Amino acid sequence: YRAELQAFLKANWPLPESLGDLEARKEEFRRRATAAGYMMRSIPKEYGGSEQPLDFLKGEIIREEIKNHGAPTEVVHIGTGRVVPVLLAFGTPEQKAYWIPPTVSREFMWSQGYSEPNAGSDLAALKTRAELVGDKWIINGQKIWSSGAHKYPYMVLLVRTEPEDVAPRHAGISYMLLDLRQPGVEIRPIKQISGEPEFNEVFFTDAEAPADAIVRGRGHGWNASRTLLRHEHAASPEINPADTL
Repeated sequence: YRAELQAFLKANWPLPESLGDLEARKEEFRRRATAAGYMMRSIPKEYGGSEQPLDFLKGEIIREEIKNHGAPTEVVHIGTGRVVPVLLAFGTPEQKAYWIPPTVSREFMWSQGYSEPNAGSDLAALKTRAELVGDKWIINGQKIWSSGAHKYPYMVLLVRTEPEDVAPRHAGISYMLLDLRQPGVEIRPIKQISGEPEFNEVFFTDAEAPADAIVRGRGHGWNASRTLLRHEHAASPEINPADTL
């Protein structure tokens, strides 16, 4: 397997300048690596991945050889490393078809709306609410420490959709996919010591999401979020967390 990968790398990197600038050549290499089964291994082909069986040893060989060869690494971000695994596990066919391909291609980029001022490590204490009115969810509340929300258009969001007197705290949470580009969303970047923003406060005032924006059904966001956090902590058995965005 290592010899086959080395032969692939020798034949495909570096690529000739006639294929474009450096970034274009990197993207072409990643496209070829995915087609050959060396990148996006856990994502089905129909959604833009290479659909390979999980194999820890092969994943490590891929990391080693790509690094040794100086070739472009796989680009891992919140979308592919965290959102896509949840959609693959719990999404409807329509949700998978709509959200996964542009996330894999990085057309859709994501931030994460979990923590709140009074619900950091205790996510079950979150207060951001979503109420279903007709065919739309109406969202009100606040999130904090949302990396990249000032530059990425989409957010994976935990919201409370069930009254606490009806459902226990964990059972009242839903997992929502939200387009941040709307009047009901205010994003306030939090500057770091460098003076550059990375984290954000995000305020929702009657923000809207379609009725089908919830993954796994209303009230089941706690289990969906646990799946996402497992991928966040491990990134992926075949992905180096140091390579993530």
